[in-house]
Amino acid sequence: MKIMGMTPSPSRFDALVSCLRGRPPADADWVGVIGEANRYLVVPAVRAALAGWAGPEVPQDVREYLDFIHGRNHERNLLLRAQAVEAVEALNRHGILPTLLKGACTLLTAAEDRLGDRILCDLDILVSAGEVPAALSCLAALGYEIQPGEAQDHAPAALARRRDVGMIDLHVRPPGPERFHHPDRLARSGSILAIGESGQALLPSPEFRVLHLIAHDMFHDKLYLRGDFELRRLVDLDGIAKAHPGLDWDEVAGLLDGREARHALESQLVALGSLFGADVPAVPLSHPVPHFQHWRRLQQARHPGLRTLLRGIYRSSRRLAGAEAAVTAG
Repeated sequence: MKIMGMTPSPSRFDALVSCLRGRPPADADWVGVIGEANRYLVVPAVRAALAGWAGPEVPQDVREYLDFIHGRNHERNLLLRAQAVEAVEALNRHGILPTLLKGACTLLTAAEDRLGDRILCDLDILVSAGEVPAALSCLAALGYEIQPGEAQDHAPAALARRRDVGMIDLHVRPPGPERFHHPDRLARSGSILAIGESGQALLPSPEFRVLHLIAHDMFHDKLYLRGDFELRRLVDLDGIAKAHPGLDWDEVAGLLDGREARHALESQLVALGSLFGADVPAVPLSHPVPHFQHWRRLQQARHPGLRTLLRGIYRSSRRLAGAEAAVTAG
């Protein structure tokens, strides 16, 4: 497919995706690929994907850089994990069973040799609204302080200590539209995860972990409207799909109500299949919106100079569609 005379020739983005699939291109611009990997926060994931690759395509200095970043991230994640264990055990002592969200799920379930594969920014922990005062008191007793200006409707507090490498985001629901939060179903479908010596937390089912990642990226961070990829969490989705081949994608679709939410899910399915070869349900060509969205995201990733143009076209098409729908309804 062409746009303004351009063809989707191999780019830094394509080379990075190839590396994340464990197949480094022979003619890669490694400075550009590493820069792209840093931008998407996936350098440790690249190292993990290429760990078994012995070919000459990856220069020694690149391998050394990947090993260095992976090693430092492993050290950081060890500290984050200890921080999470301490917080969960303290909450348990106050009668609170927290729910893990997003990267915290990976952090506390990863094998020791895979602990450095993912960069985490913070720890996302969910409690019920009624448990927030007790949870804040509990974490304050550990030395945490509420960070001003960080509260959001889904996360009433972000807490930090000077000695830690990351904050704790205390949630009452996952990020994204409230209608995607199904607390009763989340609790029923999750499993209890043993943490540390005596801690316990609720680990969401694979379906809910997928739901939370899609709702966060596509709606909370507005990537669906912006037309951008968040490769770090696409790698997460790919990992969940590989680890749980029986994952019920129909259940995920049922949890994401609304036409735009369905399109967002299908856009992620198209991306997972196209970029990572993931074994996910195929989206039929008779559903044109997710395929167009995937094309738009690819063009913006491959040709950053087209972002403003493509976003303008997309916003105009949405306004036109809304006007046509209003005329039809009238």
